[in-house]
Amino acid sequence: MRCVEADVQAALDTPVFRLNLFYGTSTQLRTFSHGRGVDQIVADAVPLIRRIRALGRYVRFSAEDAFRSDLVDLLTIFDAVVDAGVQRIGLPDTVGIATPHQVERLVRLCAERYPHVGIEFHGHNDSGCAIANTVAALEGGADCLDVTVLGIGERNGITSLSGLIAQLYIHHPHLLTEYDLTKLAPLDQLVAGCLNLTIPFNMPITAPGAFTHRAGIHTNAVLHNPAAYEVLDPADFGLPRYVDLGSRFTGRHAVGHRAATMGLHLNREELSQLTLALRERADYGALNQEEVDAFIQQWYQENRQQSTTCPPDRVPATKLALLPNGQQV
Repeated sequence: MRCVEADVQAALDTPVFRLNLFYGTSTQLRTFSHGRGVDQIVADAVPLIRRIRALGRYVRFSAEDAFRSDLVDLLTIFDAVVDAGVQRIGLPDTVGIATPHQVERLVRLCAERYPHVGIEFHGHNDSGCAIANTVAALEGGADCLDVTVLGIGERNGITSLSGLIAQLYIHHPHLLTEYDLTKLAPLDQLVAGCLNLTIPFNMPITAPGAFTHRAGIHTNAVLHNPAAYEVLDPADFGLPRYVDLGSRFTGRHAVGHRAATMGLHLNREELSQLTLALRERADYGALNQEEVDAFIQQWYQENRQQSTTCPPDRVPATKLALLPNGQQV
């Protein structure tokens, strides 16, 4: 809420325990938003903080646009509000201008200067660094990180929950032990459905293709050991791994694995022919798993039928490619 007595009193008239005060501290916001100088910001904020604390409530003070604020101005304000009793200071990258290095440096400076005060980071994604900046804030000493489902927020949004979870899973797994990660995908899907949005194709963990493997080199390695191309285990998030065979990039190892799963046994030459035929069919449009299975089954049956009517040394190389309308080429 604003550092305005009426706003604070309205909050104090409710049972709410935690109150958040904020003030724009950058030159831009001081000039074009509220028009107050550093001394006036301190004069407005300090009495309200003391009043809130005197009533036993929790209070945070957030310096809006912290990363465009002059460092001396910022620390002058923080020194005053910390002395007045705030229990957490907020460092918002309000316009998404910061780099991870800048975030880590400022958060660490504040963590060392105010060791008994919590530090919160709020990062916008205007320049594409929200997730990276949030991880930098954590590693600099922040104990509270703002996120939203799907990163929804003003303009380009803020740090996405699933993006931060992906980073914590890899680099700070101990921070996730109390969370049920299988709820992440349903949560993203629920919010996307409520807002009539599509989950972005590049959303970590919950994007439709997040655990899909297509290229032949990838699928071969994944079939031997998924960790070769997966730093996140989809099973930990309640999600399946999908090897996409229905594209023109499919490889013979993946095709052979699928055929064997279907109980079809192919020699090396047959496998190469089937893979080529499947790629040629996929040039006309991608196939789903059911269509891939039907194609493999039909190719196998027709190829084997032809091989039984030809001399062993003259097995024809079948080039079967079913088009979407069922015709053959």
